[in-house]
Amino acid sequence: MASRSALPALVSVILGIASTSPADDAFVFRNTAKDVGLFPALEGIQGHGAAWGDVDGDGWIDLYVATFHYGDTKPNQFFRNRKGKFEADTQPALAASMRATGVVFADLDNDGDLDLYVASMPQPISKKGSSGEPRVISGCQLYQNDGKGSFTNVSEGNEACPAAFGGRSVAVLDYNGDGLLDLAVGEDPNPGYNGSKTKSSRLFRNAGGLKFVDASREAGIPEGIPGLGVAAADVNNDGWPDLFLASSAGGNVLLLNDGKGKFFEPEGSRPVFAWEGAVGDNMVCGACFGDVNRDGLLDLVLGQHFKNPWVTPVANRLYLNRGIVKGMPKFEEATESAGLVAMPLKSPHVEIQDYDNDGWPDISCSLVKLQDGVPHPIIFRHTGLQGSIPQFRADGLDVNDYPTDSDRSLKRSGDFFKRMLQEGKVTYSAPGPTGDYDNDGRLDMVLPSWWTETGTLLLHNETKGGNWLDVRVEGNDGVNRMGIGSRIRLYTAGGIGDSKALIGCQDLSVGFGYASGQTAIAHFGLGKAETVDVEITYPHGKGRAVRKGVKAGQRLMISREK
Repeated sequence: MASRSALPALVSVILGIASTSPADDAFVFRNTAKDVGLFPALEGIQGHGAAWGDVDGDGWIDLYVATFHYGDTKPNQFFRNRKGKFEADTQPALAASMRATGVVFADLDNDGDLDLYVASMPQPISKKGSSGEPRVISGCQLYQNDGKGSFTNVSEGNEACPAAFGGRSVAVLDYNGDGLLDLAVGEDPNPGYNGSKTKSSRLFRNAGGLKFVDASREAGIPEGIPGLGVAAADVNNDGWPDLFLASSAGGNVLLLNDGKGKFFEPEGSRPVFAWEGAVGDNMVCGACFGDVNRDGLLDLVLGQHFKNPWVTPVANRLYLNRGIVKGMPKFEEATESAGLVAMPLKSPHVEIQDYDNDGWPDISCSLVKLQDGVPHPIIFRHTGLQGSIPQFRADGLDVNDYPTDSDRSLKRSGDFFKRMLQEGKVTYSAPGPTGDYDNDGRLDMVLPSWWTETGTLLLHNETKGGNWLDVRVEGNDGVNRMGIGSRIRLYTAGGIGDSKALIGCQDLSVGFGYASGQTAIAHFGLGKAETVDVEITYPHGKGRAVRKGVKAGQRLMISREK
């Protein structure tokens, strides 16, 4: 995250929740962070990671916010969801002192409840707070859930928590088809700064019983490849999860799974994802897979974290999956032709989600503009296809006059961030995971604040839209309990198998974008459709399931039959 300015007062407009009267097709989000109980616990944090997950099985997703614990800032914070209101949970195990940058809730021991993994960059020199006591800054940490949301730290001696490793984003996958969830963890590209001597992303194989083994080299993860962002999905439709690592120079690497649990870089792919100027402080952070043109192939969006985008704006990038030839996916950049305009601020987190439930997936990032105290997250609204290329319109960028010529004249980051906090026209976060925290069928998002002077945003989605369906998968007999890696396709009623009837395609995944953890729930907007057909293809060739005539407006659970 960028350097911060120590301003004495909070810019009150950033926490404003006033209502406006937007156009009928505008995205509408309201900041409910204070209303639902995230404050005062989140006051004074330097947030750098967040994850949603229902830790106690009550049907309401809980929230973990991870921080950089510097000076007198706060350690990580955990919140229980009480039917749409949040209650700070102060169990000591989770209030860790870290430089956390990746968080996921996942059932890592396959017992039916969500455990917690937090990636962190260990601090070479302990920082002191106002008490003067030295502080131990932890590296990656693993916590076991007792089934009721109480956690025990089981990091000691676990290879998923190496002492000298600059952990960044985390993706969850079953890379070898053994029915246990593994962890792909990116590493910071700056050895020394991250408390380690390497910049090699890792693959931690689940050996059972919450024990992990570093299988990076044997699984084909190349040395020396960092990963600020990590995403896992099946991009060549062979039933096995592939990986993408996003970073600065040396990163942006696609790794295909050979179907036996070993990864390789497809020939000629490195130049496709090369990002000119991505070096040093100009970083590529977020990575997210999703089918943006409804052709049954997963596309890719990358999020930028460039040093001075208010001077020279930088667009997040879109790569379309143009088909599979002899098992090799062919990607083509379509950023400009799809309407992804340059962004006037850093927007490291990206997600492909349908925020207005119209049946077309939109693209969000962690950049927010503010007008009269009202937050407007920058979302690229899907407006349809032009041929096979999706068309997007940037909603929220024009709500105020930022950046002005005066803004663009500020070449030093410190000067710019000082003005940004003073004026309250724009802000951004490292993470921005989505989740439906009040179970109303619309995706909300949380953006933990990096600046202690401003407040974390919990953006409640109040956008008018169409029907929706959420899909969960319960695996067994060789398929992980969460169903991670399952391919979910939705068709118009009666249209299963007809490519022209496809209205949505997702891989069930957890841990994508940047420093963010999501729920293992595939959310689909349906537009005006009231019933759909659902097809589930389980990972690793473990079969399929079909549900016909499924009614909209529900959370569908599909349990795999043995």
